[in-house]
Amino acid sequence: MKESLLWTLAGLIPLGAGQSEEAWITLNASTGGRLHADRPFALPCYSIYNGNSVAVDEVTCSIVRNNYTINSIRAEFPSGYLNLQGELCLGNPLDECTLNNSVIPAAEPAPGSSCNQGSVPSYYIEVEEISDISAALNFTREYGVPLVIKNSGHDYMTRNSQKGALALWVHKLQSLVFHEDYVLEGCAANLSVARVVTTGTGASAGDIQNFAHEHGSTFISGYSPTIAASGGWVLGGGHSVLSPVYGLGVDRVVEFKVVTPDGIVRVANKCQHEDLFWALRGGGGGTFGVVVEASHRLEPLMPVAVANIQLSTNGTADTSLKWIELMSRQSLAWGKQGWGSHAAGLYLTYMNPLPAIANLTDGAAAAKDSMSLATEFALAIGGTSDIEVLPSFLDVWNKYVLPGALATAGVTRILATRIIPRKFFEDEVGITKLMAFMEAAQELGFDPRNFYCPVGTPFVVNGSMNLKAGNGTRPATSVHPAWYDSLWDVSTSLTIPWGASYDQRLQNMTAITRATLLAEELTGTEGGTYTNEANPFTPNWRESWWGDNYAGLLEVKKKYDPEGLFKCWKCVGFEDEDISSERFSCQGKLQLDVNRNLANTT
Repeated sequence: MKESLLWTLAGLIPLGAGQSEEAWITLNASTGGRLHADRPFALPCYSIYNGNSVAVDEVTCSIVRNNYTINSIRAEFPSGYLNLQGELCLGNPLDECTLNNSVIPAAEPAPGSSCNQGSVPSYYIEVEEISDISAALNFTREYGVPLVIKNSGHDYMTRNSQKGALALWVHKLQSLVFHEDYVLEGCAANLSVARVVTTGTGASAGDIQNFAHEHGSTFISGYSPTIAASGGWVLGGGHSVLSPVYGLGVDRVVEFKVVTPDGIVRVANKCQHEDLFWALRGGGGGTFGVVVEASHRLEPLMPVAVANIQLSTNGTADTSLKWIELMSRQSLAWGKQGWGSHAAGLYLTYMNPLPAIANLTDGAAAAKDSMSLATEFALAIGGTSDIEVLPSFLDVWNKYVLPGALATAGVTRILATRIIPRKFFEDEVGITKLMAFMEAAQELGFDPRNFYCPVGTPFVVNGSMNLKAGNGTRPATSVHPAWYDSLWDVSTSLTIPWGASYDQRLQNMTAITRATLLAEELTGTEGGTYTNEANPFTPNWRESWWGDNYAGLLEVKKKYDPEGLFKCWKCVGFEDEDISSERFSCQGKLQLDVNRNLANTT
C-alpha cells in the first residue's frame, strides 16, 4: 500500500498551508525517493477517499480484511496501528477509515461510505539513513509541518500519529549486533558493561529474543513479539514479565544513538550526554529526538518457572473479587521469591527465573509449593493449574507468549494504569483499601472478571542501583519513582466498539477517567502511572506519569529541542493550551468534554 507523491498531486491528500508541490518533490529527492503519501490501512476496501472516488483494490482489500487483527501484518505498514486510536479521529467518528472488527474477516464497508484520513499522517518517510531524518527535520523547521515518529504501531497514547503530519517510519531500522564485552562510547576502556545487544530502533522483541538465544543469552523484553524494543517500549520505561528480577527496560539499556532535533547524531550514555541519557530512560518516545539504535544488557540462558492457573470461565464477579484478594495477600511473598508477569480476574500467569524456584531437577516442586494456595483456590471451583520449569526463556516465550500475542490488533482499546506501592500488600489496612478500590471500580461499571494487572515492577532487583545516580542528585532513570517501591501495576481498559457515536466515546472516556482518578486517590502521590499504558485523558498527567522528574525532563526537552519540533499528545513539552489547538483536535475535543463531565459530577 505504498503510494507515490502522485496522490498528493491529484489532490487526494491536501498540501498544508505554505507548502508547494515543489517543496515536497525536493524533500522526496533528498531522501532518495523514500517520501510517500500515507494512506489508511483499510483504504483498499473503499471506493471513496477523502470525498474523492477511487478504485477498490479487491486483492489488497482481501488481505486487509483477513488480517485486520494480526499484529505482525499491521506492523509492516506505515499506516498500520495496532490500536485504532492511532488511525481514527477520536473526536470525530466521521473522520476515520476502519472496518467492522466484530467479525473475522472484517466486514466490507457499506456502499457509499467514505474512507477519511483520520489521524493517519499525510506523508511518511521510510527511514533508511540518518540523512532521511535530517532532511525531515529541516523540512518541518522551514514549513512548520508536524513531525511524528512511527515504529511498529503499538502505542496506546496516539503519540505515533497526528493529522496533517509527516511521519518518520523507522520500522526498517532492524540491525542486530551482539557484543560479548561492550565498552560504552566515550567511557574508559575498563568500564565494560559485559554482554550487550545493540538493536536498530525498529527491531522487534521476537527477533531480538531469537537472536539473543542464538548467542547463549536472554533478552528482557515486553510481552509481544512485535514490540520495537528500542523504540517507545524502552523510552517509556519498558516493563517485562522478568522485570521483578532483572529490572525495567530503562534499567537495562546502557546507550542510545539518537538524532536530536538539531540534526546532530549523539551517543548518550553515563559518560556523555548524561542528561539526555537520563531523559531517554523513561521520559517517553516522540519528544527528545529520533532513536536509531539502543544497546541493552543481556543475561545468560537460564531456566524459568511458569505458573499458569486458570479459573472456571463461568465464574461470577464475586468469585473474581475473592481471587483478586487472594493474589493481593500472596503477592508480597511471591514478589520476594521472584515471581512476576500477569495477574487477572480469571487467571494468573506468573514466571520466575530465580534458581530457588526455577529448578530443573525437582520436577517443579518448589514452584508448585510456592503457588499452592492459588492452585487450591482454582481447583476448588473447577479451574486448572499447570506449573512447570522450562529450560530457557525462549521456550517460555514460544509456549506462553506467542499464542496470545498474534491477533490483538485492530481494536480501539484505551488503557488506564496505576502503580500500587508495596505498602498496600504489607498489612490488613492496605489490603482492605485495595479491595475497597476494586469494589468502587465495579460500581463504575468495571467487571472484576476483566481485572488485569501486569506484575512487572523491579521488585526483587536491587532498588538502590536504580534510585541513585553517580552524583547522588537524582534517580538514574526518569520514570516515575513509584516504580521502585511498588508491586502491582493495576490496569483498567475499555474497548470502544466499531461504529460508536461521539456520545458513546465520551461516555467511555469519562468512565475510564473516573476510574483513573479513583486509582490516584487510592495511592496518592506515592503511586504513579506507566506512561506507555496510561489513560490519554488523565487530567493531572505530568505528576501522575513522571512525578518530581517532570521538571528535569522539561529542562532536557528545552535544551535539545528549543523550537519544539517534536510535539505529541501529553508528551514532555506539551502545554495545556495545546489541548484546544487544531493540531490536537481529535483528542482535545474529547478532553474538554471529559473535563466538563467530571466537573458536573463533583
